[in-house]
Amino acid sequence: MVLIRIQGLRDGRYPIHLVVAAEEVPDMAPEFFGEVILTGTLEKVGRRYTFEGSVRCQARLVCDRSLEEYTEWIEAPVQVAYLADTQLFLLQQGEQRDRTYEVQLIREDATHIDLSEDVRQELAVHLPMKRVAPQYRDRSFEELYPQYAARPEPLEDPWAPLRKLLNQSE
Repeated sequence: MVLIRIQGLRDGRYPIHLVVAAEEVPDMAPEFFGEVILTGTLEKVGRRYTFEGSVRCQARLVCDRSLEEYTEWIEAPVQVAYLADTQLFLLQQGEQRDRTYEVQLIREDATHIDLSEDVRQELAVHLPMKRVAPQYRDRSFEELYPQYAARPEPLEDPWAPLRKLLNQSE
């Protein structure tokens, strides 16, 4: 779990640097391995906690062009806000956690804030849709596999097929 200790913090800004094993983050995508590195700043003002920073982790991916396995660092921004309000927290307990609100509720006597869900989601969203190994990124498919490249035959007269149809209908 990705936990930031908040017990006993006074108002102010605090640098955060956490390193957690990827296996310790619940429901982490199977592509991720090694360490999850979270860096940023936690700011406390009254009962409000705001974290702004970034998270990074290595991912084991399969190249779409070569089918070779490669490793790449995935980095994502993380911005979350928490409000310590026990009454609202208890009212919300029976409901599903609603992520449409910017502020998440925690108990006033909470000792940690848990960023595991936010970290997991941000890393998963930042996985590339098109996965191409670094050595193939600047090369086209035709350059890599010329035997499969489509070689359209140039038409002398591009309108010839239409003229042929027109002549058949007359």
